[in-house]
Amino acid sequence: MPAPELTVYTATGCCLCDDARSVLDRLAPELGIAVRWVYIDGDPELEARWRERIPAGVLDGRRVFKYRVDEELLRRRAARRTTG
Repeated sequence: MPAPELTVYTATGCCLCDDARSVLDRLAPELGIAVRWVYIDGDPELEARWRERIPAGVLDGRRVFKYRVDEELLRRRAARRTTG
């Protein structure tokens, strides 16, 4: 089974995004999650949808965090995905 992919919407210069990156750099390998960073800078559609919510993490089509990584929720969702 391929690693679950966590999509994180972010922007340049976002200090909360930097905090999320630090947490996910540590947590993602432990959970076997691939992280894809999507920069919303300069994309009007992404800016309109995500600017007031970044960083935001989406796993399997469901948002798992907004502003700050909720480690426990992410652990539960990742475990649920791998166990069915």
